[in-house]
Amino acid sequence: MRMEQGRAGWKAALAVCAMCALPLGTAARAQDAAATPDAGRLTVMGEGSVSVVPDMAILTLGVQTEDSAATAAFDAASATMEKILAALRDSGIEAGDLQTSGLSLSPVYGERYEDAPRAPTMYRASSDLNVRVRDLDRLGAVIDAAAKAGGNSFGGLRFALSDPDEAENAARRAAVQDAQDKAALFADAAGQTIGGVIEMDETQTGGGPMPMMEASVMRSMPAAEGTLDVQAGVRIVFALSPQP
Repeated sequence: MRMEQGRAGWKAALAVCAMCALPLGTAARAQDAAATPDAGRLTVMGEGSVSVVPDMAILTLGVQTEDSAATAAFDAASATMEKILAALRDSGIEAGDLQTSGLSLSPVYGERYEDAPRAPTMYRASSDLNVRVRDLDRLGAVIDAAAKAGGNSFGGLRFALSDPDEAENAARRAAVQDAQDKAALFADAAGQTIGGVIEMDETQTGGGPMPMMEASVMRSMPAAEGTLDVQAGVRIVFALSPQP
């Protein structure tokens, strides 16, 4: 009899504990739901851009040679590239501003007749070089020196900044300000008030490719560096609350 009473007492105690826990659990879930940032959020994209004058140019140039023998074509390209490197160093280009960007050797095939197997008629060797020119006034002279040393290919010219950090940070600040201005506009139109930042991510931006010109044209054509547009993007999620 006492054992049955004891069991009944334990069951009653457990029932009371369960009843006490129910409102606490419900309240905790309600509090978590209220704190979920999915309600009252505004996501905006901000963009920033600053214009700066470049202080450096990056050239891509090199040499191409052809010969009936693969080894001869490769050796000729290597010898000419050595002359180009020496000419560029004599023009004041530091060794750290010269970097090989490509090296290739490929067969050149003639026309195919009926079912006869195609055989290479010659071999083409090429070597490309990236050159950083830090004195823009000497840009034409550097190109001319490379051409006179045997360079016969030109991959392109683009202007750049030797230290882009300051310009990039200015563009990032402008992007954040743009996002804040947009958020304030949208929130006001919707009768809301902007709160704190829930999330913030930097987004990627970029421009199109620079046009390329033939080396023979660039040797006699002046290049105007103009300005560079340094861009940045940001994605910001703001908290929203109704206006009082």
